[in-house]
Amino acid sequence: MRNVPTDLVARILEFVRREVPGAPADLTIDTPLATSGLLDSVALVRLAALVERETGLIIPDRDVTADHFDSVRRIQEYVTARKREA
Repeated sequence: MRNVPTDLVARILEFVRREVPGAPADLTIDTPLATSGLLDSVALVRLAALVERETGLIIPDRDVTADHFDSVRRIQEYVTARKREA
């Protein structure tokens, strides 16, 4: 399994800016993505797929939730925890 990419944050932010109409210009790692309505369920699944490609993780459907994917920081924490488990 690959290590967590150092540019994962940049790739996630780029994804949101590119794929989400109306994404705020001042998007940060703490900007709420799901609970704010910025990402709908389809975008959330696409974001999880991006994280899988970038990290080599297989993310179970049950983990694609706002608890794990509501901000870039939460995604980082989720990926770090999953990598530790592997």
